Amino acid sequence: MDDNYEERVQPFADEKPGEPDGFSTNNLKKPDLKAAMKLYLVVFLLLLVFGSLAQAWNFEIGMIITQWVIILLPALWFLRRYRVNWIDYGRFKALEWHFIPVIILLSASFWLLNMAIAAGMVTTLMEFGYEPVVVLEPPGTVQHYLVYIFVLSISAGICEEVMFRGTIMPALEERGLVPAVVFSSLLFALFHISFLNLFSTFVLGAVMAVVVIKTGSLWGGILYHMLNNFYAATYLYLAGQQETAAEIDPQSLWGLLPLVILTGAGAYAGLRLLANRSKVKPLLENHAGGWLPQGWFNWMLIISIILFLLMAMLEMAVGFGWFDAL
Repeated sequence: MDDNYEERVQPFADEKPGEPDGFSTNNLKKPDLKAAMKLYLVVFLLLLVFGSLAQAWNFEIGMIITQWVIILLPALWFLRRYRVNWIDYGRFKALEWHFIPVIILLSASFWLLNMAIAAGMVTTLMEFGYEPVVVLEPPGTVQHYLVYIFVLSISAGICEEVMFRGTIMPALEERGLVPAVVFSSLLFALFHISFLNLFSTFVLGAVMAVVVIKTGSLWGGILYHMLNNFYAATYLYLAGQQETAAEIDPQSLWGLLPLVILTGAGAYAGLRLLANRSKVKPLLENHAGGWLPQGWFNWMLIISIILFLLMAMLEMAVGFGWFDAL
């Protein structure tokens, strides 16, 4: 745990002149796991009901509504509700320039690594009759590609980072940084309601959480998130320009091994550079409080897991064509 931990877990503004008695910010309860889980569950439900409907009506407009209204506004309300000092609590601090090349290396390496792993998983499932579900149609024009950059990269990068790494994660840091990283990443993975991408999304959330902590700036996570989704949007656009979709031969999966090794080395190098340039002590030096925050297994998490499993089962049922067999 870093030396400035005590200062960061008390990020409340001083009482302002003119506030009525009993309404001092110092009298407000600090954000904790219970409060963060309530926020998470409400946003999760709003996403599943209104976000999915909005995106089904119009994907681009629906994504804007989902990110800026359903995700960002509740997070901002939460920060306002508890009257926290945003700069200290959510690490809304300027990103030091020397971290930017490291973030670019990390984001590119982990994205390629996750792509290779995902290709292997999907190809293996296809051997058992699974057909990948098309969630996003590739943008067909440059204008459409730029719209994707805004809704997938910029909007998601800002709104989801404010929600998860700027609001939820700090509320979980009472027992240390490692439990906060692990649990907030689990919530982040469940939030994206995809069984196939569960592991990769968890890793993505964990790396972004480490970046935010090590850089001391939420903007580090925002930049990483934007770059990650920028790579995905660009890949979709380039793939959409191909007349025929390329299929991966299961026998050629071993051909991905050099890519996995190369990107793994890049990811390791990026993490080492991040650690060397950061003033924060290694997170794994002290996790005496455990790997998960106290009270992590609660009814709100159970509901979130059930919702995720229902959507994941739907994803697999569509992929395997079980509905067609009914």
